Amino acid sequence: MRNQLYKLIINGVTNYCYKNCLDYFSHNSTILDVGIGNGLMMEKYHPLIKSKGLKIYGIDINKNYLNHCEHLIRTYHLENHIEIYRKPVQAYEPVKKECFDFILFSMSFMLFNDQQSVLDRIKNWLKPDGEIVFFQTMYKERSRLMEFIKPKLKYITTIDFGKVTYEKDFFALLDKKKLSISEDRLIKREWFKGEYRMVATSIKALDGHFVGKGMNDVVKSHQYSIDNSQ
Repeated sequence: MRNQLYKLIINGVTNYCYKNCLDYFSHNSTILDVGIGNGLMMEKYHPLIKSKGLKIYGIDINKNYLNHCEHLIRTYHLENHIEIYRKPVQAYEPVKKECFDFILFSMSFMLFNDQQSVLDRIKNWLKPDGEIVFFQTMYKERSRLMEFIKPKLKYITTIDFGKVTYEKDFFALLDKKKLSISEDRLIKREWFKGEYRMVATSIKALDGHFVGKGMNDVVKSHQYSIDNSQ
């Protein structure tokens, strides 16, 4: 029942997230998916994961979601492409440092109370040209209505949507943690002036520039209009 509710509520945003993020990931990349959930994206994107030769390590703390995720891995024969672990990011330990090309927060970053410590913890897990990719809903203007509603949705839906993310605060945090934006995609505008955004970031070098995916000093910004039926 919980997985069905998750699918009903999250299916649309999951599609937007993985359509863009999987497209962005380079072939043969190794990815840490922080908050992989029930793996719903495998139903639609298993051919793309295989064709691009991606290796995904998914972590989550919800046992029911991960059981469903394991079922989908077997169903779509993704054992060589996806491994899952029941661990919070605060306790997860990769096999070695500098092992991921990308670390993805798929609608999960807004769940963390101490976002700074999470970024501090994961930065050493990236390869020298690796990137941290965020997919989330962001707001440019303060919304007291969403600040009131969002934390209470988990009591109705059993799904934690975290706190409201404001563009100004988010980019200030990236700057404080020496993360430069290598790509910022506006995916879709939502209710109450919210925006689905995919933001890819690279760690600044000592000279203040950044590396990541061959972008040098150029920041790419795209606006995508995706049909809900896709």
